[in-house]
Amino acid sequence: MQLSRAHKKAKMNRKTPSEFGRHDDWLAHVRDEIPTAEQSYALAIGRMELFRKFYRMQGLPFPARFAEEARRAETMQTPERTVALEALNDLIFRSLTMHLLNRAKPTTSIDDLETPPSPRKQTEDLLSHLAQKNPYFALWIVYKKGVSDRSVAEEWDDYLVQELGPQCAEEIEFTRAMVELDRLLAIFHDENLHLPRLAFERIWFLHYLRGPERMAQTRAALGMLMAELEACTSA
Repeated sequence: MQLSRAHKKAKMNRKTPSEFGRHDDWLAHVRDEIPTAEQSYALAIGRMELFRKFYRMQGLPFPARFAEEARRAETMQTPERTVALEALNDLIFRSLTMHLLNRAKPTTSIDDLETPPSPRKQTEDLLSHLAQKNPYFALWIVYKKGVSDRSVAEEWDDYLVQELGPQCAEEIEFTRAMVELDRLLAIFHDENLHLPRLAFERIWFLHYLRGPERMAQTRAALGMLMAELEACTSA
């Protein structure tokens, strides 16, 4: 199958996020150097590169089945190949999440198997993990405990800039999202509601992600929680 002229140009100009010092520079490269019709695919390729890098950081081989699917997507035409690669990215993320969760799980006792944790206990465990391991969530918890309710909304943004630096736009956006995550999880806890399927795992590892994947998955997780609450309210 003949590749389009735009596709050929995109392949010649393609670089990965790891070749740039800042993610904003990578986005600028895609915007300025990649034809408009190819930009969504270039961003999907960038997301996969982030996954590959994460595998390398964890000392894991990139699964052959994912590599084969990526090569198959490369032979497709727009927009099918973009759709195929985005679906593959979602599959890779789910696989990574389950691998990391299984590796992080402590040895399960017989008593644990006979008596699964209540929804409230599961949410407590997740909140405790986030406060200890997710530095952005922890930043919000420290701030929330140290100020009055009135000043939270008034000074939070200034506090973020002071702690993270005005140049760290991605980190600031992610930390702001932790406020909404804390609010939603508190509702699940107080109402003793079950978290949506795989929400626990996705939220557990959000802070390990980098670049656009982190906020994309954060928004997806928040959407899952809100949709579940709406379903419970209307039931």
